[in-house]
Amino acid sequence: MNIRQAKPTEATNVAPLVYAAIHDIAYTLTGTTEKEQVLERLAMWISRPANRLSYENIWVADVDHTIAGIIIAYPGEAAAALDEPIQRWLLQAGQIGQLDVETEGNVLYIDSVAVDTRFGGRGIGTNLIRHVIGHARASGIPVVTLNVDQSNPAASRLYERLGFQKEKEIDISGARFDYMALEV
Repeated sequence: MNIRQAKPTEATNVAPLVYAAIHDIAYTLTGTTEKEQVLERLAMWISRPANRLSYENIWVADVDHTIAGIIIAYPGEAAAALDEPIQRWLLQAGQIGQLDVETEGNVLYIDSVAVDTRFGGRGIGTNLIRHVIGHARASGIPVVTLNVDQSNPAASRLYERLGFQKEKEIDISGARFDYMALEV
């Protein structure tokens, strides 16, 4: 397995994994609940620079030239600026352009993690998270944060095993999440 930065040309391969990771939040970010349109719009954002879903913020786990998993992470201080192009696009498309604040401050925020079901149980998600933790450490960012859906206790247990601790609860796109942090 090789963990590397995503490429803009991989957007259509990455989009289904992003969709699997963020579920209902994808509907908010794309302004539609039609799966084909959701995937097309996610791919559009993934292929573009300077937004939260950009290839610039995505690392992929490459197993035998197949994208087996993805992780999206970016600095919390950049979150508002990374959401701005999506908000502007949603408003121009006649949708609600206000996105929930998911993170802020001097942190590296893990936005999404997903592993292709064909590659489950191989530690790919854990390796992606550890890679991002290492990236934060190398970049001098003191804390890694993430939000975990309260309806996903298995994910909560994984993050706790990796050292993340719950700091607070927040609402994102109508669902309740635990905001968790790990000092690096």
